[in-house]
Amino acid sequence: MQQQELVAFLYQRFRFGVYITLSVSLLAALLAWVELSIQGREIWVIGWYALLCVILLVRWRGLQQFLGLANKHFFPYRLWHRRFYVGVVATGLMLGCGAALLMPYITANMQIVLHAMLLTMCAGAIAYLSTSFPVYISYMVTMMLPVTLWLLLQHNTASYVLSCLYLFFMAAGWVSVRHMNRLVNDALYYRYDNEALIEDLQRLLQSVSQTNKALEKISTTDEISGIANYRAFRVRLEEVWRQYRGKAAPISLIKLSPDHYHEFNAQYGEQTGDRYLRELAAILSAQITQENQLAARLQGTEFVLLLPGSNSAGAQQVAGDIAAALDDRKINHARSSAGVLTLSIGIGCQTVNTEAESRELLVRTDTALKLARERGGNRIESLEA
Repeated sequence: MQQQELVAFLYQRFRFGVYITLSVSLLAALLAWVELSIQGREIWVIGWYALLCVILLVRWRGLQQFLGLANKHFFPYRLWHRRFYVGVVATGLMLGCGAALLMPYITANMQIVLHAMLLTMCAGAIAYLSTSFPVYISYMVTMMLPVTLWLLLQHNTASYVLSCLYLFFMAAGWVSVRHMNRLVNDALYYRYDNEALIEDLQRLLQSVSQTNKALEKISTTDEISGIANYRAFRVRLEEVWRQYRGKAAPISLIKLSPDHYHEFNAQYGEQTGDRYLRELAAILSAQITQENQLAARLQGTEFVLLLPGSNSAGAQQVAGDIAAALDDRKINHARSSAGVLTLSIGIGCQTVNTEAESRELLVRTDTALKLARERGGNRIESLEA
């Protein structure tokens, strides 16, 4: 990913490099054309500039192909880096060799202008090519070395001074871009290292969050029936109680237990008994019609259905539906006088006011269930405040 981004950096800034190269080269070509037209050699300048434009056009098409890649983060970066490298070398050779070939035919003043343009283009390219040390060095050498060699072949003091200036500039460019390239790569390395650390931390936090949710679900879910357990029921009851406090609204509880369930287990086995507990839990869950209602298994064979906002008559209707749903299943119970599995159901209902406590509703519901059991089971008893 780090290398892909370095190559992408080159291509994304190539457009500006083309504009600058064309603009500076056009200015140099116009100035050279003025001088060479006097000698009848202006066609050289036109040919040189046309060839440079062809090279830049080919590179521009390469840029469009790169921008058309579907994934800018994962691509064969070596291939695209090599293409960019060849384009830079071709451009540098055109600029450097073109300047070296023009030098003998232009005046000293014009030569100074060309030198200034070459040095300026070399310095300006640092901002666009410094992310790739080989690319920048190749561009600098191919553009400046032909002129440097031409200066050394002139065998005069001024040419030696200028050639030394070129050599110094190439050495300084070599050192500065190498250092800058190292800084860029280090910055990217530490950035990706930090991003990897952040991703690891995010995955860890997500894992912890999922684990906490799983633990919370385990701690609030009954293992056998799959519905809420006693802890979840008490938490929901207190939440609802706080919401209804002072509203003078009723809350009903339906508490139930299968009759003669221990005998049922002894007759048919615990696995069968647990299966029918799950069926009873499904019957209770089917009665839930509002978000704040809750079905829970308390302990052993006791189940409860919390009905906020429901009065005693509404709770009795729901209790009747539960008993009828179990009766429809016709679960055989050889040790029961009814011959099938039946329920003892107790209903507690209380209007919540500022002085009422949830414990009072729990006691009332427990008492109603005891009455149902003591009176033979297979019945519904209700106590209302």
